[in-house]
Amino acid sequence: MHSARAPDRRIEGGGPYCSGMSTAAETGGRSASRLLIGREDVLRRLEGLLAETVRTGRLSTALLEGPAGIGKTRVVAALADRLRDRAEAVDVLVGHCVPQGGQTLPYAPLVELLAELVRREGRTAVRGWAGAAGAELGRLVPALLDEDTPPEVVGSGRLFQAFSALLQSLSFRRPLLLVIEDVHWADTSTRELLAVLARQQQGPILLILTLRSDESPVPPGLARYVAELVRAGDARIPLAPLTRDEQARQLSDILGLPPTRALLDDVYARAEGNPFFAEELLALSGREVLPVTVRDLLLARLEALSPLTRQVLRTAGVIGREVPHRLLESVVDVHGDRLEEALREAVDAHVLRAGPEALTFRHALLQEAVAASLLPGEASRAHRRVAVALTRDPALAGPGHRSVAGRLARHWDAAGEQAEALVASVAAGSEASNALAFAESLAHYQRALALLDTVPDGEALLEIPRARLLRWAAEVSHLAAHPELATTLIREAIACADPDDDTLRGWLHERLGRYLWMSGDGQGALVAYQDAVGLVPAEPPTKARAAVLSGLSQILMLADRYAESEAYAREAIAVAGQVPDGRSIEGHARCNLGVDLAFAGRVEEGIAELRTAIVIADEELDDVDENARALVNLDSVLWLAGRMEEAAEVALEGVRVGDELGLRRRKGIWCRCDAALILQLLCRFDEAEPLLAEGRDLMAQGIDAIRLDLVEGELRLRMGALDQARELLERARTNGAQLLDPQLLAPIHTALADCARAQGEPAAAAAAVEAGLARLPDHRHPFFEVPLLTAGVAAAMAREPADRATAQRLFDRAVESAETVAWRSPHVEGGLRTAEAELSGAPDAWAAATEAWAALDDGYLTAYCRLRRAEALLAFGDRDAAAGLLAASVDGARSIGSLHLVARGEDLGRRSRLRLPAEQDGSNPYQLTPREREVLDLVADGLTDRAIGGRLFISHRTVERHVSNLLSKLGVDRRSELVATAHREGLLTDDSSAV
Repeated sequence: MHSARAPDRRIEGGGPYCSGMSTAAETGGRSASRLLIGREDVLRRLEGLLAETVRTGRLSTALLEGPAGIGKTRVVAALADRLRDRAEAVDVLVGHCVPQGGQTLPYAPLVELLAELVRREGRTAVRGWAGAAGAELGRLVPALLDEDTPPEVVGSGRLFQAFSALLQSLSFRRPLLLVIEDVHWADTSTRELLAVLARQQQGPILLILTLRSDESPVPPGLARYVAELVRAGDARIPLAPLTRDEQARQLSDILGLPPTRALLDDVYARAEGNPFFAEELLALSGREVLPVTVRDLLLARLEALSPLTRQVLRTAGVIGREVPHRLLESVVDVHGDRLEEALREAVDAHVLRAGPEALTFRHALLQEAVAASLLPGEASRAHRRVAVALTRDPALAGPGHRSVAGRLARHWDAAGEQAEALVASVAAGSEASNALAFAESLAHYQRALALLDTVPDGEALLEIPRARLLRWAAEVSHLAAHPELATTLIREAIACADPDDDTLRGWLHERLGRYLWMSGDGQGALVAYQDAVGLVPAEPPTKARAAVLSGLSQILMLADRYAESEAYAREAIAVAGQVPDGRSIEGHARCNLGVDLAFAGRVEEGIAELRTAIVIADEELDDVDENARALVNLDSVLWLAGRMEEAAEVALEGVRVGDELGLRRRKGIWCRCDAALILQLLCRFDEAEPLLAEGRDLMAQGIDAIRLDLVEGELRLRMGALDQARELLERARTNGAQLLDPQLLAPIHTALADCARAQGEPAAAAAAVEAGLARLPDHRHPFFEVPLLTAGVAAAMAREPADRATAQRLFDRAVESAETVAWRSPHVEGGLRTAEAELSGAPDAWAAATEAWAALDDGYLTAYCRLRRAEALLAFGDRDAAAGLLAASVDGARSIGSLHLVARGEDLGRRSRLRLPAEQDGSNPYQLTPREREVLDLVADGLTDRAIGGRLFISHRTVERHVSNLLSKLGVDRRSELVATAHREGLLTDDSSAV
């Protein structure tokens, strides 16, 4: 935190930016302008965002972007300066993302700001603010550890929780400005943490991210991350170049008098409004010929320095943008007064700025230009000197000397010392994994594996077998959401594992099963899990035995083999109870058992087991995937039971928890698909779409990609985008060639059939159904099979002439399927009623189907069944009843946004010469859903959220969400304004009063 005040709005004074904005004198004057010019509008916007976050008590995010040298850091510095001038205190925390050659330092900005907090506030205070999980921060700053040994690697969940709690505690004291500089250099783990903060962090916090928009090449994942921020509505603030007049003011401040027209013309033509480039050009303005490229410009600036200073700067450039004093002293060939003389010249020339522990290049472009100017041999020798120094004394890396192994790996590799790079890369992989930076850990392990093939006696150097290194690499690959790579690596580990160690080989096969399923190969996963159980001895009881039993139980559950899965789950629970540290495996097995019981008809027992699994996952955190998996399984069981609003709440909670635990890429896609699926069944399309868009941003692989295509395809089908839906569903079918999960296989083919039928292709629909039935395993639950059979009945009856024999055969099979379980899901009941109506065409049968889907709040299928009932009534000659039903169907389809149902209903009206109420532009100007209209009526009656929930049989949290949506759609802030607007606009049912 920083509380020093600047005397005026010039970029000087104390705080996190003071040294970076110094105005050190050069020969003949200053190098940088003291004034911030042309950014007043940007500052006002940022101040407005801060005021808004203070008002709402929730974090707001602003992305400040522009090319290198445009002044992003200066803008943030000026904002911090203004905040210090206020009577109301605002804390400022700053962290920088740091590049290291072709790598990034994991969690670098967090390390920086945590170290600053510890230095200023003390270890005890920081640990206290971080709450129960505060020790997790010791992964990043060793001073915060309870002991010298870091916590066990279990995933980034507790680390995220600790950092979130810390920020919330700080913001409760006073509003917080949190700045993360150079996010284009952020590692994957940092970006994931920032994404979680941006969506969920509580407290009056303004998070400003600075981004270099001209970074080349674009770092992997950066465009996706920026798109996600923009889609979520965060402020994206580009910094424009200065105008000619603004650049003239900048030059005037530096020179102390207005520039000549010729100088201004020359500088403005070359700098094009970039403040930093203008300053560099001005510093060289005495030259007859100015450099043409940016790199030449910066190198020309350096050429003005003495040979001694340039020599020191070249070594500093190899170390990085931040150059620890002691490390530089240990590796340069210049010492004592001569070194001080060289550094003084560099600081005075505004190339370096001095800090208490390290020197920093004034701008990243300067460091990049210096490092790129070294000859290959010169660079190799410099990297070797740095690596030797850090190996002898890791403390030379600076306070906390974190990520030393990663730095060593980079320097040894750049020096061409492969043996040393191999050892350092393995250590760096372990170091990054301990810090929960799994993507970075994977990069180090992959480098180590590549070096292992070239370094003589590499395994002897490492003192670990190749199989263990492969196992480590496979696991971090899985944790970094790369299942196919994890599968390849674990297969290699199995191939070179000790053939006599059955327990180890069984454990590796258990991992193979998990990775294969995540890759979309369910059939291969089943074989791998069966092999694992066969390899690990049953006696004595071991943790490995419990793990492989629970793994086999899970894959059997996913294959709808619930009775077999239950038996293995109970055996796993029994074994886990007999071994130390078996509690987390017990939770995994109970998560399987809960689904087994529910799908066997013992729904409440299943829900109880799943809630126990959630409790265990919260307690243990050995495998944070289990927290999200337990919630996913619970929402699936609630969906099975027809408790749709409750299922939606749990599914959305699963998204939130998964994000909080750092599982956005690994579990976040599946959780979002679950939530989007249930929301679309409730016809809350506007809530489902953003979740699927977020899933796309997370770059799904394997089974996640298949599921994403499926759920989005189903959504597009319901909305009427039939061509897009079919493309997505066909891709899901193609990529799911190795699936064994009925939960995916059946819906893919059901939706394909419904889509083809809606496009007027009943033969293609029938083919999709038959292909789906052929793919389903022998054990399949009616919850998945009956919808597919219903689609088959509809396809057969849609043919010309209707294929009644096939329709009857499929309907009979659907009835038989439903009778295989003791308890019938309301969704299965709805499917059976719909299939019967498709077969018979009787109006009463369609009425029964309509009633079934209306009870489940499925507006899409309700509108469809009303439309089909209207068709049936027309066939029986009852035009009056048909007209009313057709109008209700079209109105319902319009209200949820189902274009193809609207078009089909309107076409039926034209063909049958039934007059439908014309769609008025103002008929539903606020696009309220039927449920929102019900809630609005009860709000107008003065009921509380809990009372409304009781009246509508939904939770008060769901009511709160509907009320929030209503406030947003009607553009008001309070319930009283909502009711007044609803009266004025005639939005209330039977509204006879006037306001």
